[in-house]
Amino acid sequence: MLRQAIGDCQVGIRRYETKEIGDDSHRRRVPMTIYYPAESWTKEYPYMEGQYQRSAPNVIDNGVRTYCGMEPEFKTTIVKAKVVLMNHGLCGYEMESTVLCADLASSGYIVVSIGHPYGAGIVTYTDGERFESPESFDDMRKKLDQLEPLWYEDIIAVMEWLACANTSNSFWKGKLELASMGSVGVSFGGCCSVFAALKNDSLRYAVNLDGALFGKPEIRNQDKTILVLCSPLNYKAHAILTKEGCTCVTVKRIRKVSHWEFSDGIYLSDRGKKNTAWANEVSRIRATMIREFIRENTEGE
Repeated sequence: MLRQAIGDCQVGIRRYETKEIGDDSHRRRVPMTIYYPAESWTKEYPYMEGQYQRSAPNVIDNGVRTYCGMEPEFKTTIVKAKVVLMNHGLCGYEMESTVLCADLASSGYIVVSIGHPYGAGIVTYTDGERFESPESFDDMRKKLDQLEPLWYEDIIAVMEWLACANTSNSFWKGKLELASMGSVGVSFGGCCSVFAALKNDSLRYAVNLDGALFGKPEIRNQDKTILVLCSPLNYKAHAILTKEGCTCVTVKRIRKVSHWEFSDGIYLSDRGKKNTAWANEVSRIRATMIREFIRENTEGE
């Protein structure tokens, strides 16, 4: 059972996808699940909506609640909201961090959770189409350096979609504050969030949830603000950032939390199912840390 969000707003969910991108070998549309501050709703949005994590397909209970509404109206008292991009982990799915996304959306942010077709367990589209990566999790892990540029392309495609929606989409027109946008991610998605922010000036900050960094990142801005929340196992993996001259990196160890528990997995793990109070406390503390980090780095925007 997931918990209700920590903020004061109700939360709504809507789904979209970009136009087709990529070369012939990686032609794809990029789906996104958008969480936003909303008016009251009557119909709840289903958890996962046909998505699952291929590496653990039996952990998802169809009775899990999201506490988010199915396409309600945008919160009328909020004229424009800051945008946060969310990236799932390797072999993951768009809704794997619904609790965190809802926490931020209930606090007044628009959270755009990106489904990365190459590297997700599966992605689904609003027209009913499904795309499942032809490679196994172990095969994906061997080619992270090839997947990262594809995920960056996905992020850029979503940013372009948002810019267009902000001027032409009847629901989103004028509601998206894009000047203070940042990127958050879990595991490999956290790594890609950091790499994207370091090479794209349109991303103000990055949050990495237990993603071990690899290779040598392309750094165009060494002063980009980065928050890393990680398990003790991945604590030293972020030394590459300071070694490469990044000056605004904060690394915090989250003790006694496994890698899987940095997402909604904290509620779906055996420990989380047995001790919901513990899962609630840890996820609330984590969400509050991320929310305050985003506020501090977007003040005045």
